[in-house]
Amino acid sequence: MKNDKNSARASSLVSRVILLAIVVLAPAFALASDHDRSILVITWRGMTPADHSFIAHLEKLGIDADIEHFDAGRDQTRLAGFLRERMDDIKSMDLIYTFGTTVTLTVQNFHFDNVPRVFNIVTDPVGGGLAPSLEHPPQGMTGTKHALSPDVNLELLFSVYPVEKIAVLFDPRESNAVAEADRLSIAADKRGVSVKRLRFAPDAKEKRLQIAALRPELDDVDAIYVTSSSSFVAHAEALPQIIPEDLVSMGSSSAYVGDGITLVFGSEYEERGRTAAEMAANFLLQKVPPHTLLFDLICSSDATLYINCDN
Repeated sequence: MKNDKNSARASSLVSRVILLAIVVLAPAFALASDHDRSILVITWRGMTPADHSFIAHLEKLGIDADIEHFDAGRDQTRLAGFLRERMDDIKSMDLIYTFGTTVTLTVQNFHFDNVPRVFNIVTDPVGGGLAPSLEHPPQGMTGTKHALSPDVNLELLFSVYPVEKIAVLFDPRESNAVAEADRLSIAADKRGVSVKRLRFAPDAKEKRLQIAALRPELDDVDAIYVTSSSSFVAHAEALPQIIPEDLVSMGSSSAYVGDGITLVFGSEYEERGRTAAEMAANFLLQKVPPHTLLFDLICSSDATLYINCDN
């Protein structure tokens, strides 16, 4: 009888020890699982506030992962080389985050369809060739749109400053900028507004010659619309050299705030980063297929108006 009691006590003690071990070790296993997650962050022109915000908000959402960062340095050939060299490693990632249209499109062309992908700071997913429509994200991917459509931007410009002739400045090497210029031209034509399309490659050798040729082209327009171009952001000092101080200018991206542009309707980069992180959390925590989440858009009622009072 005494042996039975001792056996019962021993069995009870073992059960308690096992239970205690489960309670103590459970968070450790959960933490290990989080650390096993791997996220590849690919940027185009260095880490921006949108990318920093994305990473910081992931941590706030309880996602503790190993993050690898690669910056393309605005070099698509360099990016393609990295993707080709690391293809097997990338296919084992839990998430790929991409900044901008060029990076996102390049990654998409490598067909990492089994790896969840979220993009950020894309002006026009459809015009940029990422998706057939806003209602149908491609397999394995979704993301955030950071700018209003050109037709909405034109409508907002008209509400504060009606124009009869507008110039559109774009970099012909960036597909998203060309698509934006096309859409603005169509919207302006419907309103009876004349459009003057101006090409500018700010990092080309003949930069000074381009600026000298562009400035006179603005003498007969009422305003200028600056498309969302990474090259313009990287060489923002060139914009004031082209745009006269007394000419109303409108930027399609909040990245132009502070670069002499008169007004911008858009969303803060930090906010877009938080939104992209919340979308990523759906993949990582809830196992939601990315393409079942519609692109996150901004509308005119949610946009912030930035005004440069010096212009």
